[in-house]
Amino acid sequence: MLDLYHWEPHGASARVLIALEEKGLPFTGHYVDVLAFEHHRPQFLKLDANGRVPILVHDEVPYTDATAVCEYLEEAFEDAALMPQEPAGRWQVRAWQKYVDDAFAASVSELAWDAYGARALAALPPDALRAAIERIPAREQREAWSAAVAGLGAEPLARARDRVTAAIRKIEAALGEAAWLAGPRYSLADIAVFSYFKYLPALCPALLSEAAAPRALSWMRAVEARPGVRAALARGRAADAFAVAAPGPEQVRWG
Repeated sequence: MLDLYHWEPHGASARVLIALEEKGLPFTGHYVDVLAFEHHRPQFLKLDANGRVPILVHDEVPYTDATAVCEYLEEAFEDAALMPQEPAGRWQVRAWQKYVDDAFAASVSELAWDAYGARALAALPPDALRAAIERIPAREQREAWSAAVAGLGAEPLARARDRVTAAIRKIEAALGEAAWLAGPRYSLADIAVFSYFKYLPALCPALLSEAAAPRALSWMRAVEARPGVRAALARGRAADAFAVAAPGPEQVRWG
């Protein structure tokens, strides 16, 4: 039995939802409203003491971290493989996933929060918002929410935009070498990058014109046209999952 506790189908939640749908695995989805702090309620914290989303529960065992969960699904369920067979291709997939985890996800999340996040919390009274943040069990997450609510500032947002610009160039270059990011076959690399990249046409339209990034735009459309991806993106409650955001992972400060 597979259960997935997820938020809107973007970012980390989208990665696992898409992997499940692409592999044709039956599962029960449980929507967790992050902007209502449902992932920090006692019943959810029994699954993960840090209140992370998404969480996959397989045979009553919870698994966290989108990259690790996607690879777990790949190893536990061999049908509809999303990893290449050859070692070099598997390395490429893991390199792209690490790039998403270490750089791309945080940069996109900062831009998305600046565009959409504060607006989503505007109706919540300030005292109630502070109380909700104070109940977050992990200190790093409390600090991230506090900083995001206070406003990220011009300098961090400029850095995030620079990193996203570099990421688009990297993606465009990779797609000049092969049809998909990790070679000739669609893989977990494409799922990982797409789950954040889909934010960018609205957030950074000048960077994603047909003239500036034609291969990246064509690749994005090919990914979102896949039946498994369409099924995953239909599992949200928002009219557009990529017009909703919460504070994301912190920027990696080393390397």
